[in-house]
Amino acid sequence: MKNFLKMFVLILCGALCAVILSCGSTGGAAADTGTGPGVLATGEWMAFNDVNDKGSSTSTITSAEEVIDGKTVMVHHVVGNVTTQFQYGFAGWGLDADTDTIERYKTAKVLSFWIKGDGKAYSIKFKTSNVRDYGYFEYRFATEADTPLYVEVPITFFMQPSWAEIVRKNQLLVTGVEWQTHESWRKLGNSNPFEIKIWNFMVHQ
Repeated sequence: MKNFLKMFVLILCGALCAVILSCGSTGGAAADTGTGPGVLATGEWMAFNDVNDKGSSTSTITSAEEVIDGKTVMVHHVVGNVTTQFQYGFAGWGLDADTDTIERYKTAKVLSFWIKGDGKAYSIKFKTSNVRDYGYFEYRFATEADTPLYVEVPITFFMQPSWAEIVRKNQLLVTGVEWQTHESWRKLGNSNPFEIKIWNFMVHQ
């Protein structure tokens, strides 16, 4: 009986791990989470930095069509530097979404995108208006240098950082989606240059 129970627990743990890995960070397809193929998020892409918070980080974004795997897609190219002379240095980019995309965020089950990064960590932030201290719901992920990665994030995976004033996640209060990198994730001398390309940001219902 004990051996049977041990085997049952091992099988159950293995199944749970498989589910988590199939719907989390990188790899796989959104269909694995029971959602549709997704709708391309639309709006104006923009970059931001910590200058208004007394930092000196930089971030710029340009957008142009590229052919990837035989398909022409709009690729957003972000280049910047995160200062290490400011304890809370940060920089990032985001989508100033149009009304249709904001409405899709409110009922989304999964967000997905393709990214080619620099081997450093980034986070995607799901911003809601009831967060008052910038402790937005986020999901951190790693990139591989010069390697395209498919990332999908179920809305349930977005969590507030430990320092935030905790509020209830309410999708109906969503105001936007942004990506960010932080000096504490990138320690490298006195500066931390970064460069990414991101495309096919999709909202899955």
